[in-house]
Amino acid sequence: MICMKLMSRTKTSNQTKHTPYPCYSMISRFLLVLTVITTTKAASRYAGAERQGRPEDPLCPRLQGPSKTLNIHIVPHTHDDVGWLKTVDQYYYGIQQAHVSLILDNVLHQLLDTSSPHNRTFTYVETAFFSRWYLSLSSAQQTSLKSLIDKKQFSFANGGWCMHDEATTHFMGMIDQTTLGHDFLKRELGVVPTVGWQIDPFGHSATQGGLMTAGMGFDALFFGRIHYVDLENRQKDGECEGLWKSSSLDGGESVFWGLSGSYRGNYGAPDGFCFDVLCDDDPLVGLEENDLQQRIEKFLKLVGEQAGRTKGGNVMLTMGSDFQVSSVCVVVFIRCLYVRAHKLSIQLFAVLTSQEELPELLMDLLIDATSHYLSNGVIDVNDFFGDSVEKVQIFYSTPERYTQCKYVDFLNARQRDASTTSPEHNDQFSPDNVEQGQQGHNSVNWKIKAGDFFPYADCDHCYWTGFFSSRQGLKRLERVGSSFLHAARQIESMRKLQTQSAMPVVKQKLQGTSRWTSSAMTWNESPLFALDDAMGVAQHHDAVAGTSKQHVAYDYAKRIASGMSSASSFVTRTVRELLLDTDALSQGLLDNLSYCPLLNETICDLSQAASNDDTESIYVVVYNALSSSRSEVISIPVADTTGDYSVERLVNPPNDWVEVNRTLIPNAGYTRRPGAAQILLYFEASELPPIGAHVFRINKVEGDDIPTPSDANEKSSTSSLPRAFGNFYVESKHLRASQLNDETDIVITNGILSVRCDRSSGVIKVIADKDTRLEIEQSYGYYESFYRPDHTPMNVNSQQFDTSFNVKGNGMCIPGYIDSEGDEMPWLLGTANWQNSGAYIFRTSDRTPRIIPPKATSVITRVTDLVSEIHSEFGAVGTIMINQITRLIKGKNYVEVEYVVSSIPVDDGIGKEVISRFSTNVSSQGTFFTDSNGREFMERTRGDNKLYGSFSQDPVAIEPIAGNYYPVNTGIYIEDDNRSFGLLVDRSQGASSLSDGAIELMIQRRLLYDDARGVAEPLNETDLGIMPNPPYGDASRIGEGILIKGIHRLMIGKGRNGAAQLRSRMDEVFSQPHVFVSSAPAHVEIPFRLAMLSAIESPLPENVLLITFAPLRELGVFLVRLAHQYGADESEEHSHPATIDLAVLFPTKTILNISEKTLSGNQSREDWEYSRLRWGGRTNQPPDPVPTEVLSRNLEQVRSVIHLKPLEIRTFEVKVA
Repeated sequence: MICMKLMSRTKTSNQTKHTPYPCYSMISRFLLVLTVITTTKAASRYAGAERQGRPEDPLCPRLQGPSKTLNIHIVPHTHDDVGWLKTVDQYYYGIQQAHVSLILDNVLHQLLDTSSPHNRTFTYVETAFFSRWYLSLSSAQQTSLKSLIDKKQFSFANGGWCMHDEATTHFMGMIDQTTLGHDFLKRELGVVPTVGWQIDPFGHSATQGGLMTAGMGFDALFFGRIHYVDLENRQKDGECEGLWKSSSLDGGESVFWGLSGSYRGNYGAPDGFCFDVLCDDDPLVGLEENDLQQRIEKFLKLVGEQAGRTKGGNVMLTMGSDFQVSSVCVVVFIRCLYVRAHKLSIQLFAVLTSQEELPELLMDLLIDATSHYLSNGVIDVNDFFGDSVEKVQIFYSTPERYTQCKYVDFLNARQRDASTTSPEHNDQFSPDNVEQGQQGHNSVNWKIKAGDFFPYADCDHCYWTGFFSSRQGLKRLERVGSSFLHAARQIESMRKLQTQSAMPVVKQKLQGTSRWTSSAMTWNESPLFALDDAMGVAQHHDAVAGTSKQHVAYDYAKRIASGMSSASSFVTRTVRELLLDTDALSQGLLDNLSYCPLLNETICDLSQAASNDDTESIYVVVYNALSSSRSEVISIPVADTTGDYSVERLVNPPNDWVEVNRTLIPNAGYTRRPGAAQILLYFEASELPPIGAHVFRINKVEGDDIPTPSDANEKSSTSSLPRAFGNFYVESKHLRASQLNDETDIVITNGILSVRCDRSSGVIKVIADKDTRLEIEQSYGYYESFYRPDHTPMNVNSQQFDTSFNVKGNGMCIPGYIDSEGDEMPWLLGTANWQNSGAYIFRTSDRTPRIIPPKATSVITRVTDLVSEIHSEFGAVGTIMINQITRLIKGKNYVEVEYVVSSIPVDDGIGKEVISRFSTNVSSQGTFFTDSNGREFMERTRGDNKLYGSFSQDPVAIEPIAGNYYPVNTGIYIEDDNRSFGLLVDRSQGASSLSDGAIELMIQRRLLYDDARGVAEPLNETDLGIMPNPPYGDASRIGEGILIKGIHRLMIGKGRNGAAQLRSRMDEVFSQPHVFVSSAPAHVEIPFRLAMLSAIESPLPENVLLITFAPLRELGVFLVRLAHQYGADESEEHSHPATIDLAVLFPTKTILNISEKTLSGNQSREDWEYSRLRWGGRTNQPPDPVPTEVLSRNLEQVRSVIHLKPLEIRTFEVKVA
């Protein structure tokens, strides 16, 4: 059946106008012709070749002399966001104009279409969608798909669970989601992706360019978005592709990178040649011959412009965009099906175009017509490409094939250059010289990119630095979920090692959805899969980035919470089985052991209920996921204020307990959460074992009544001396004389640090240790968000809406969107000053923040042996209010600043972006350092327009605030020759140093206008949710703005010591202790089998982190990742190479085999090293054997000692018995 009447032609003003008529039949999903094609029998032969050995591509041959052939690679693809305007499920099953399952149905049908003369190809990326679709296929369909994959007709790029963000992600989450996707592809299909594909993220990190590319076994990385000035300069200089060198790469190796979207800043087809039904481009089919020739000439002109913007004889056209190819309704006209490209004639064109009823444009015709006109001389190739090109080949390709052809360009150029150099000067072709792109040694002459591609901006006032801090609550939840998954994998490994038998098959589905069929369990039987899936989705560049619609953000949060609930059930059951003996288990003792997910809100239902019962004991298991021991102060919410508590630690099973230091402090209740405890019990958990846990017991004891928070506050305003309650103190206006340095300040100390605060406001003034004294001026403030209420948002059709309409106050949404990204068709409406601040964009109304004044006489000081706190308040009722606790903890060399940002008022119709600023006497001279996804620290220079090359106007000066913001995922610091100052964050935030000695972080945003980048909704989070979306409601917000609670840890040090200071505590922030609580009758002695848990025999070196310890599907096989946590020259003590014996991870087992893998674990490191494309290598010969100490060996040859260089991460598959 053929879908007819697809378009009609009407004459208007002597021009032909084509009006598409969509085809919506019940069988359309099987008739739609996918715009994916490949040509020539030679291409087919190439498609079947194995990657190992790098077979020569007949269309990209190795040459001795110069090549004058230009290859045009047509790369069909789709970009399917794992949630954005719709949830993951809505996108998969189809809503509005996005239907992922239909896209993939069409792909399979068209690639299997034997009536077509073409070997069609297609590239897919997001395994979260693909896995769901693949598991729904019949066995016959799966077999057919595997055949297409073997022939390289269906290919994968990236292959992660999603296309992760690069600005707001932590490297642990990036690795985990990529591993999840790669694991599925390898296990189910035997596929190993070879190229990175980050076409949509909003800026690109150094970690992505190094660790997440070469480390993952990718030969190249392609992306779409870079700063508009950088893009203009690269277009002008022919540098839209090149080499990228990252310090995280072993030996300083470079990787190839290239821009997608014909180097126009995105990832779609060339202008005028998008063939999807969502596009408005005029079709080719039905044109008169001269019109068709003109269109082909326009096409070649665009290709010529693109070719002039890079080096070499290959260019790639990315044909596809957001959710395209789902309802294209393009059907092959029967007379076209059997016409080969080399037989195509002008007469045939005339016949075809004379028909009244024709299908919509086929990509076949673009290729065939281009080849025809060029080969017959109707179009002169020199008119579009000059004398440098004599022949043009256009064919359908994949990113993998394009990368290999670019590598041939590189090798051919190097070989030609080498032939002109005498053998005694062959050292001129060292990797360093090649990477520097010296003239005369490499005619391809790709320049080396160092650093990263932040910040990203697509016009003068359009800096995409707002999303660094968008949705602070979701950003924190993502980090908590990732940390819990890290710990849960370790506990799953403990259970496997204890039982040394296959885990029971867990037939579970994601809670609240039927998305997984029973066949989903055939590839992943882990009880942690629900959390693994949720965290994989959360890394998506519209998830953790905070740039989705509100209901989608709720769905992301729901998935994480559901996954953590499922995982915590398994974890608590496993911990209980590991700790208790058989009798205790059979009696059901401690069967209510549970994880308390709301401890950050001072809520734990079980501990609060048990503390109200004098006959109950509370048992607490504190788990340490770090590979080194640590000491922490733990807080447990309790309810009873009529006595005191004792805390004991189990030292010898079954019942040998020793008392530990503890204290009680009233809960300030700044989050105002119903159910929050009135009292917090702090206790010392010292020497927590590495990758292990200690057990504690809490009992009620007689003592003085404990003051409630209201009592404490009343006394704080009247009492001049501390009132003691056992080990509890409340102090306010005055402290003990020994703690006072003068009459105007408050000073607290923990023996390591001293903090001086203003007595009336509680604001930090000085932080000092034995070596350094740092003066600090602390403040909170906010920027008023820029908006233009007189202009329609950029992605709204001004003919449909009154020009006064905008997305504002009540949160109304635009029903639908014109352009999926909004930035491809900027409607400036007569001004270059239209840009609003929004979920993506940060733009201030002025350059000076409004300071939130501290509130006088509100200071409360609490001093104990374990914790000392100064409580202060900023702002007033009706304004932005911030509650702050400045805290010193026993044994810690940082100052913890806990803040709660109240509902941001927007009654004045103005959005606000809240900042925390610390101004110091560090002479930073415009330089500061931010981390790259928790790995290397990047040096930043305020106002650094050198990042963008020559430009008539300094782009940073146009937006001096937003243009100087950078993403911070773990830490930021400044330093001089005498002192350093930095801080650690508990979630991703935007930050900068806008003046010497200052660090500024954005800690919350509430906006009323959309920034016209496609989300079509203001970033306006409220505590009671939203009304339904149109047409069922107006998506208006309900309630007040949400509260945000966060923590910054401030650190000081000697000169040029900022990185070392932050590195020493960075892992503790990510892997905070996990607390599990249970209760039992106080008179019952619990027969513990173990006093503590520890998965490893001894701690790993302090500069090493065990980032993955997870059981694999095969019995006795584990995935182990180890990371060196210091960069070169950051620390005299810890920047040296580290040595680790993997045997300490398996103290009760014998290692049978160790095999090193690439970062995602999907291929042998040794195999990849032999087959990789070496962009800085000396020749194309296979490299020497991998210089690692650990490869696959027989039992008698196993050596388990490995070495890690600074910032290196290595992955191993270990088999034990």
